[in-house]
Amino acid sequence: MSDRAPVNYYGSKNSTRSFNNALFEEVPLFDASTTPQQREVTETLSEIYSIIVALEQVEKAYLKDGISSDDYTVSVNKLIAQYKTYLANNSDVQAVFGDLQQFRQRWNINASNAIARLERGMPVTVEHGIQGSSGDNPASSSGTQFNAKAVAEATGNFITVMDALKLRLKAKDQLHPLMSELLLSINRVGPQDFEKRSKLVEWIVQINKMKANESLGDDEARELLFDLDSAYKAFYTLLG
Repeated sequence: MSDRAPVNYYGSKNSTRSFNNALFEEVPLFDASTTPQQREVTETLSEIYSIIVALEQVEKAYLKDGISSDDYTVSVNKLIAQYKTYLANNSDVQAVFGDLQQFRQRWNINASNAIARLERGMPVTVEHGIQGSSGDNPASSSGTQFNAKAVAEATGNFITVMDALKLRLKAKDQLHPLMSELLLSINRVGPQDFEKRSKLVEWIVQINKMKANESLGDDEARELLFDLDSAYKAFYTLLG
């Protein structure tokens, strides 16, 4: 006969105590039939869940001015990189994960700020060209409006992306790093009123939402090349 008292579900002190104790009981994620592969997938998915929760807190802290632009940018970039790494390294995880919205619905995740940030694939400071206190100063010490080195880097990145498209490099893992670095280099120059920034951001977000094995179609690649050429010309006009 068991020494464990029966659980009373009708409001007694014993039932309350049993219920409270149950809240602190560890729920096993695995049993004897769980394979090492299944264990790895489950642990990776739990890490992704934790990243989303952590990112939501960082986003809220930034919106409430509880964290500096510099710290926010570093934290978000790190969390986004971790998220991408976990998904990129294991096809079994990708299969169970599905996509971000499916994962959110499956686990009832209430983290709209984090979900939006992961979908866009960049911190809001990068998206809008917000310079932090330790960011590169776009003005040079000689008094010219823009730093020559930053302008040269942005120019080189424009040419690199356009050349990649002309060489028919259209896959997500080929274009997204180049487009992201282009936007970062434009931000380092400092023209926050750059009118073509929003178009570049749209393309980065679109490419970020693609699956790892997906590529832009021929028409999309041609359209992106046209938008890059327009942005390149507008960039130089802005520099005056």
